[in-house]
Amino acid sequence: MNTHQFQSKPFFILNFISLLLLFSWRNVITQEYWHYLDHQMFIALNQSLIEFHPMWSGFWAILSVRIADLIPLFLIGLFFCFDDVLFKNKHKMMGLIGFVTLLVLMLLIRELMNLYAEYANLGRKSPTLVVDSALRLSSMYPSLGLKDMSANSFPGDHAAVLFTWLGYCLFFVRNRWRWLVFMIVLVFSIPRLIASAHWFSDVMVGGISIATTTLAFGLHTPLLNYVNKTLGNIASKFLTK
Repeated sequence: MNTHQFQSKPFFILNFISLLLLFSWRNVITQEYWHYLDHQMFIALNQSLIEFHPMWSGFWAILSVRIADLIPLFLIGLFFCFDDVLFKNKHKMMGLIGFVTLLVLMLLIRELMNLYAEYANLGRKSPTLVVDSALRLSSMYPSLGLKDMSANSFPGDHAAVLFTWLGYCLFFVRNRWRWLVFMIVLVFSIPRLIASAHWFSDVMVGGISIATTTLAFGLHTPLLNYVNKTLGNIASKFLTK
């Protein structure tokens, strides 16, 4: 597993993307385009719940149940269990440690994002609490106890985790498994949108900006090298006793 020391170009590019997304979402002019995309995506995805076969809404209802959030985590874990999928056998543990380190970093960045959102009064309710005509999966499938509403939907936390994993895989993986990673990220990023628990920009602005900042600090600074080296030294001390 090879990580890099500080790389200024990708570090600043990723942070610039994050800041650009946030600026475009906050700027009065470009904000209108995000609002337009939010409502168009809401209409298209929310209406699909009655326009397609009932199996369509049933499928997304199941993926909107809270315990279903464990499915992508389970799939992510499987990628670290097999040789030559993400990493070779000798690098699998370091690869897993690196990803867990990124998740911890992502949680810290998310908390900073939440503080900023609270300070700048960016919080907003999910579409199901704003649009009276919104179709609610929780009403269509009351026995499932699924989540399709939030009093503060920004940013998209689940999307942030998935996009961070995607960036991590694209950084290290150069084989056919990248396409499966893409599919998993796509499928498990959609349920909260179809259930209308999040606006489109909650995912595309909030989720991506958190992920890109996480990847900038995690993959283009000495952070992972330092964590892996420290944990490796600790492990070697125990093994040599």
